[in-house]
Amino acid sequence: MKISASKQVQGWLVGLPPQTKRRVRMALRRLARGRGDVKALMGPLEGFNRLRIGGIRIVCRQTGSREIRLEYANTRDVVYETFQRLLEERRAGD
Repeated sequence: MKISASKQVQGWLVGLPPQTKRRVRMALRRLARGRGDVKALMGPLEGFNRLRIGGIRIVCRQTGSREIRLEYANTRDVVYETFQRLLEERRAGD
């Protein structure tokens, strides 16, 4: 599977400490092979999935039969609320 990332995810990855960055990259390689701790989200984030890597969450969605788009990444304590707010702002701007 091909994985693409939003600008937020790209910038977030650059700022990670080396050991955490290695863990995330390993998890993304597994995700590309169809593996990993992935779970469908419900409620206002329905249609998206989360990839869990310890205390880190990456919100993603399948955009094609062979492509996954990483939409937003952060720590578990803020990722869902922040991403939901960004989605609402995006939708209000349309």
